[in-house]
Amino acid sequence: MLGDAQAAIAAFGAAAELDPTDPGLRLRWADLLIRFERYIEADSGLARAPATPGIQRRRAVCALAFGRVAEAERFARAALDDPDEGPLARQWLASVMIQTGRVAEARAELAAVKRALPSRENAWTDDLFAANYDPALDASALKALYAEWALRFCPRETPLAAPAIGGRRLRVAYVSPDFRRHSLRNFIAPVLAAHDRAKVEVYAYALVPSPDAVTAELQGLVDVWRDVARDDDEAFVARARADGIDVAVDLAGHTAGARLKAFARRLAPAQVTWLGYGGTTGVPAMDWYLADDRMVPVGAEDALSERVWRLDRAPFAFAPPAEMPAVMPPPSRDRGHTTFGSFSRLVRINDDVVAAWARILLGVPGSRLTLNALPFVDALVRGRMEGRFERFGVGRERLDLVYTSPQPATWAAYGGIDVALDPFPHNGGVTTFEALWMGVPVVSLRARAPLGRYGACLLDALDMSAWCADDVDGYVACAIAAAREPAHTAATRAGLRARMAGSVLCDGIGLARALEKAYAGMREAAFSAGTSSDSV
Repeated sequence: MLGDAQAAIAAFGAAAELDPTDPGLRLRWADLLIRFERYIEADSGLARAPATPGIQRRRAVCALAFGRVAEAERFARAALDDPDEGPLARQWLASVMIQTGRVAEARAELAAVKRALPSRENAWTDDLFAANYDPALDASALKALYAEWALRFCPRETPLAAPAIGGRRLRVAYVSPDFRRHSLRNFIAPVLAAHDRAKVEVYAYALVPSPDAVTAELQGLVDVWRDVARDDDEAFVARARADGIDVAVDLAGHTAGARLKAFARRLAPAQVTWLGYGGTTGVPAMDWYLADDRMVPVGAEDALSERVWRLDRAPFAFAPPAEMPAVMPPPSRDRGHTTFGSFSRLVRINDDVVAAWARILLGVPGSRLTLNALPFVDALVRGRMEGRFERFGVGRERLDLVYTSPQPATWAAYGGIDVALDPFPHNGGVTTFEALWMGVPVVSLRARAPLGRYGACLLDALDMSAWCADDVDGYVACAIAAAREPAHTAATRAGLRARMAGSVLCDGIGLARALEKAYAGMREAAFSAGTSSDSV
């Protein structure tokens, strides 16, 4: 598939150069480049083309990939009035707003796209993504949005009975478009490597359009590898059923490249969502949501369309990349002031979060806040964020708004942070793991389950529940206390990597055993349900 795509890119590129007056050729060429994330080439070619609405929309895509937000917004707005490109340009305008934390504006734009193109499914899934971060929505309102998506787009389930296993190993299939250079690798590789092959036969269904070295690494950790990126849903379901999969594990939810509608048809007698998305899927045929009692406390199950299968431990195991540097001493020792920080995406930083962080800064004289995210390459985004803090009495001179790249530079940048601040109601995920591994204590807030309970799950697993608050006042007080007790915070920092390494958060073998037990239970529940219905 990759070879075919590269040949098509070369052919369309050559044709576009031969006839530069034909925008259609250049558009098709650019679409292929964008699909394979070759944004520099796409943008260079588009810049030489006439500024048609189609060209402008695709230039918005490329500009956004580089964090050039003002430019992306300008290109998207230039195409809004075109009858064909307008709705799609509006969707990309919403993407600009999401990436810069303007969730309410983005959802208003997406509502307009949904009205204009009600069958455009990715406008609905973009809205689901944005809604996860909307502090105005409670769990029941979020669940209703996912139910509406499912009603419109999920195909009818084709029931699949769970026959008796008959002494063979349990067949578990992990399904993801992210079996590649992606943060998923650091969480799925330890499990794949640790599965007990006497009990479990491990399949991977790879939805990866461009395999890389990580793809090859993960392929070596499973018993059966299936490349299903080119399969349509019907063929994918047929393949899984022919393989006799007992438990199908969704690792992507509503993220790009996921195949939830194949799960809706039913790949296996037992289906569970875990790890890659964090929220509910809304898919009626998705049987289980994997969590623990901290992510989804008893009484919070109604937030999910799936039933909750709770492990007796945190449902994560982190394998730190070898390139992560050593823990640095607290920067406050040399700087003479506390530096708070967050490396989360800006979509998580709503006005309630800004207000809380402003209270923390005002409560710790001389302290500073470092925010590290791609959109800060754009002066417009930096200015907007500075203005948001100024409204709460914090001057721009106390903010460091940066973007570090490549990834090792971002890990090293944790050496400049004394205390990390977790956003809410959607907590950080990977950024929290990375901060903790780099020795930076994290202050979190128990918010809307399950996405607002990631911090609680991780901190409780480290016996650091005192760093997690139940309300905003407690959150602010906890951060201020950490700054006022530098010796205690420094001691926490010094021992944090060893504490984490010895905890369940880095125990891939223990998680594999817990998952195997859970999968067996899910499979038995599916078999029992089928037996009961057959006997009625």
